Amino acid sequence: MKVAVTGETGFLGYYLVQYLKYNKRFDVVELGRDYQNNIDQLIDCDWLFHCAAVNRGNDVGITNISITNELVNLLQHNNIKINISFMSSIQEDINNEYGQSKSECKKILQRYATQSKTKLISYKLPNIFGPFAKPNYNSVVATFCYNVINDADCTVNDNMVSLSYIGDVVEIISSFTSIDNFQTHTLSVTELYKLILEFHKNYSVGTIPTLDCNFKVQLFNTYRSYINCTHKLNRNSDNRGHLLELLKSGTTQSQIFFSTTHPGVTRGNHFHFNKIERFCILKGTAKISIRKIGTNKKISYIISEMDDTVIDMPILHTHNITNIGNTELVCVFWVNEIFDKNLPDTYFIEV
Repeated sequence: MKVAVTGETGFLGYYLVQYLKYNKRFDVVELGRDYQNNIDQLIDCDWLFHCAAVNRGNDVGITNISITNELVNLLQHNNIKINISFMSSIQEDINNEYGQSKSECKKILQRYATQSKTKLISYKLPNIFGPFAKPNYNSVVATFCYNVINDADCTVNDNMVSLSYIGDVVEIISSFTSIDNFQTHTLSVTELYKLILEFHKNYSVGTIPTLDCNFKVQLFNTYRSYINCTHKLNRNSDNRGHLLELLKSGTTQSQIFFSTTHPGVTRGNHFHFNKIERFCILKGTAKISIRKIGTNKKISYIISEMDDTVIDMPILHTHNITNIGNTELVCVFWVNEIFDKNLPDTYFIEV
């Protein structure tokens, strides 16, 4: 299937594009900001996911309606008839500028669908959280993660908040179902803050916190997206040699293994949507390279057995490891889940 996405650089749009490409194996057109010059790319598309919008700022309502009007006008002017999934909001029934703009955009798209005899699915999206969301903009989770890591104040209260993980939301959106059956986790703002604070206290001293439910794994992966992925280990030395604690974990569902790699050989070139991984070099010298999916920026780390440094691999970052030394490379890996060949959560793409 060939699909297109507007707002592909935004929080939801970015994750949706990667899921459609690598999980659903769709041919994805990223429409970009300049609809006028790219609209012809929709001619042979089966479906359009309309994610482009603004959440905050001056004239948020006018801007959102203008974005949708421009899109529909271009579709009609170029005689393009395409099915559309619209990213609306649970706020569309609330009397505020953002919610009312979403309601009006849905009406505009419904008129287009009726006239063009195409399908429209409109999703009332819940409060979404996940990696790479913009602090002080997309969600309270992003703001708390960023502020806790940077030792900034957080505004905390006992109000209840219902949260949906972006991966779960995207899974439903990409299935073309019209049911707003989004998984939610409800807790108080205070409980949310304490969880993130506990993650930070543990992770800062090398401990992976207890991750005894999917929500905690999702929240921890979100927290990790705002923090440096390299960690310095404490080396304890005496006349017998050296001892380093690779990792301490509060969870039992995990796996640890090691690999050997010949000089000049590269392993990996894949990424994960959910796995938490730690890399540690036991012998030799490695070049570990990572690149966030959908970007061209590559970051590389040169790590040897004496550096006492480990790398925790961010999700949605393709990565590889190359033996750049003259001797065999030995690397140990910790993963937060036991490998399941039926659900490998591994997508191959060159760094």
